[in-house]
Amino acid sequence: MRNIGFLKPQDSTDDFLGKSFLGVACVSLVLLTPFSINNFVQGRYAMGFGSVLITCILAFNAWSTARHNRYYATLTLLGLVPSILFFLALSIKTQGMIGVFWCYPAAVTFYFILPERKAWFANAALLILILPLVWQVIEPRLATRLIATLTMISILSGIFIRVISEQQQTLKRQAVTDPLTGLLNRTLLPDTLAQTHAQSRRTGTPVTLVTLDIDFFKAINDSFGHDVGDRVIQEISQLVLSRIRLADRAFRLGGEEFLVLLHGTSAPEARQVAEELRGAIAQLQSIPDYPVTVSAGVAELQLSESWQAWMKRSDESLYRAKQSGRNRVEV
Repeated sequence: MRNIGFLKPQDSTDDFLGKSFLGVACVSLVLLTPFSINNFVQGRYAMGFGSVLITCILAFNAWSTARHNRYYATLTLLGLVPSILFFLALSIKTQGMIGVFWCYPAAVTFYFILPERKAWFANAALLILILPLVWQVIEPRLATRLIATLTMISILSGIFIRVISEQQQTLKRQAVTDPLTGLLNRTLLPDTLAQTHAQSRRTGTPVTLVTLDIDFFKAINDSFGHDVGDRVIQEISQLVLSRIRLADRAFRLGGEEFLVLLHGTSAPEARQVAEELRGAIAQLQSIPDYPVTVSAGVAELQLSESWQAWMKRSDESLYRAKQSGRNRVEV
């Protein structure tokens, strides 16, 4: 079923944001539930309603994140943030300093449950709403200190989360990227082929694999050394990247073997691409007076087969190219 509007899922629990929200939600549910009950018991029905609304949104998103790997960031922004601001405003008006204390965890929490831009927006709304209220209910000298502290916490939290996010993205890139060539490694290959297979079945768009293998690569390492062999691999990798489209994907399967995923490309079209790659690699002259060539196998996805069978057919085409004399393309 298609998700619409503010119920569009944002992230899975594998993501920092989803995991952070799950942790924040669990802690908040345990701590807020007694306060919600107490507000109703004390006759503070508006605050009780606000805290119950916060609890319900947290519970729904926590359940969805834990059970279905779906986190709804827009629901959090448009549903949870206004509920928190409403609760804080009432709390400050009725409880004064105690209400202000609730602003500090709210400012930090926004950065752990929302994407960065939305978190900045939520914190800006928090400060704009809270500042006038603080000046009304608290002595001005103390209010100035509280406002300065709250602003500093908001800014430092944003910087802290930015550093964590950047480090996370760096680790993700390192986990899926071959360090020698910059190509994708095998880590992403199963998911990429499975998703491509499913998409092709839905849309009927042709997709084709091209498997490349450097001919007599062991002889290159034995004759010229592994540093030269690494340079050959790097130069071929950069050439492949320069010849494919942004929508395509290039993987280093290991050693001297590569795989190129060509979207919206039939077998005859992929064969032409493979021939162009083969010819360009032969002209690289990576090693002076020593020919470096590749063999290639091409396989277009058949919708009746699995992605594993599809990849196997590409390997079989490569094997035929090797058996037929190398420096050639087989489909």
